[in-house]
Amino acid sequence: MEKARRFADHVRQISQIYEKALATLSREAQPMDAVLIHSGSEGVYFGDDRHIYFEAFGHFNHWVPVNRPDQMLLFQPGKKPTYFQVVPPDFWYDQTVAQEAWWADQFDIIRLEKPEQVMDHLPATRRIVFLGENTGFAADMGLPAYLHNERNVLNYLDYYRGMKTEYEVEELREANRMAVAGHEAAKQAFLNFGSEWDIHQAFLSTNQMLETDSPYTNIIGLDEHAAILHYQYKQRAKGDQSRVLLIDAGCVSNRYCSDITRTYMREGGHEVFAGLLQGVDALELKLADMVEVGMPYRQLHEAAHDGILDLLISHELVSGNRDELAENQRVSKLFFPHGIGHLIGLQVHDVGGFFKDDHGALAPPPEEHRFLRLNREMQTGMVFTIEPGLYFIPVLLDPERNSALGKNLNWQLIDALIPYGGIRIEDNIWLSENGPVNLTR
Repeated sequence: MEKARRFADHVRQISQIYEKALATLSREAQPMDAVLIHSGSEGVYFGDDRHIYFEAFGHFNHWVPVNRPDQMLLFQPGKKPTYFQVVPPDFWYDQTVAQEAWWADQFDIIRLEKPEQVMDHLPATRRIVFLGENTGFAADMGLPAYLHNERNVLNYLDYYRGMKTEYEVEELREANRMAVAGHEAAKQAFLNFGSEWDIHQAFLSTNQMLETDSPYTNIIGLDEHAAILHYQYKQRAKGDQSRVLLIDAGCVSNRYCSDITRTYMREGGHEVFAGLLQGVDALELKLADMVEVGMPYRQLHEAAHDGILDLLISHELVSGNRDELAENQRVSKLFFPHGIGHLIGLQVHDVGGFFKDDHGALAPPPEEHRFLRLNREMQTGMVFTIEPGLYFIPVLLDPERNSALGKNLNWQLIDALIPYGGIRIEDNIWLSENGPVNLTR
């Protein structure tokens, strides 16, 4: 079975990363013999007995595709990884853990009724790195506090999460395939004059999803709502008067996420907005084709600003000397205020976006690009989003109406386009050995 082969290779590769981490950091920092990864503990809302929906820790899911609390993975160099499968006896909730051979065969599985029973199965050494949020549990197990989420180990593992194995790429590809089908259904719901809620439901039902199955809360914005970058509501009002839909929605395959955005416009709308929509789509594809090994990701961000400025000038939203308009990207930032993308994997905004190396040296985004979520050089195996946008956001534009910069803006045209909200086009790109591959298209 091809999936089983891919997963076995995946476990072998991350085992090598963990072995090298322990060997290297034991020499450079302090002795460490093993790693125990905890999936996390389930919480309840304050003053209530209702459980908060659980999401497992990413480093646990890097090994085991199970989204359940109090599960654990023990890694010891030279030994088969051990999965401690905690299944409490319970008549209130279904505690079944679905277990398929394609992944389960890669682990020694020890079933426990209570998480604290893991203590009887840990190696004699207590030089065990504990990774997870519940450090109180680690302390109860006698694991030393100085190895709780040991920073050098976490930096090392976060860095290498940036490069995906063949198994991970295939799961990301499947998550994209699912999401594309959902987006097509959402588009049809929009064209049939559905509300934001209707469009949201069309996306979910296509893949028989619950909302909790989504990797993030779907952004479904009609008209002006498309200019709110993380618009969080779903209006029930019928969309028979709507002109534009911006949908940012993804799916999950074995804990791996997709993150796709599309913008659609009805026929008969403003011709300038239609031209901008076509232009942003072309810009996104152009940026994806630019990607190559060794390229600083920030270069894509800067190229996106150049492209947005060109669109603003060509559609007469902005006038003036191009070199002056491009200085510090002040003009383009009014219409494109966010970063061009981020790593994606087990988390939508995956870890490790600001590392220079595997020892934790940081490359934070520069102040002029402070919303950029990825500032590394591109490496083979990385999967990331590219998502240029062009929006008409009153809270950014209005302060410039009487400023020196504002004299370069075509306010009559801007005011005509504000009701259309904005545009974002987002694909998921894998940098393969043969160059960039668009997993979305």
